[in-house]
Amino acid sequence: MTGCSRELADMLERRRIDICAIQETKWSGSKSKEIGSGYKMMYHESPRTKAGIGMTVSEKFREAVIEVQRYDDRLMKIMIASGSAKIHFFSVYAPQSGLSDKVKDAFWNIRDEQTTAVPSEDFVIVAGDLNGHVGTEKNRNCAHGGFGVGERNAYGERVLEFADAHELLNPVSNVDSAWQEITKAVHTVTEQH
Repeated sequence: MTGCSRELADMLERRRIDICAIQETKWSGSKSKEIGSGYKMMYHESPRTKAGIGMTVSEKFREAVIEVQRYDDRLMKIMIASGSAKIHFFSVYAPQSGLSDKVKDAFWNIRDEQTTAVPSEDFVIVAGDLNGHVGTEKNRNCAHGGFGVGERNAYGERVLEFADAHELLNPVSNVDSAWQEITKAVHTVTEQH
């Protein structure tokens, strides 16, 4: 991301994106900084890795952010106040296929712990690169609406198992139902600020 922050802010503004998960940030440290056009970038990366994640938030939502949690360079969360509920927005970057099972299991374990910790009345949004293909087959997965692309792979199966275990929906494959409740919560945030 070095040298590209202004370009990112311009693109987010042009496309009217208020919250965006970013992977492979290439910025060391655990910081927040202005990147232009009213956007703030919160990021985390340790100097020994090539991962790194971040989240950008537009000016419209900045005051609604009540918490930022940086777990490691593959997982962070911002919490947004929305009336009596909260939106837990996770930025994730799952380990690629070439990394060890130990690294992959550690990632999914912390994802599971942090998702389980979210109160049931709150909303969970997971965005980023989960490095899996969920495919087009719906099968038994409640999280999959059958509108994916290509063939499912083992990592895609793990993504769907995680989503099913936490009663999450894949918005790519459940477009209508996934966004109805989230839209209500987001409208509440924008009306308050």
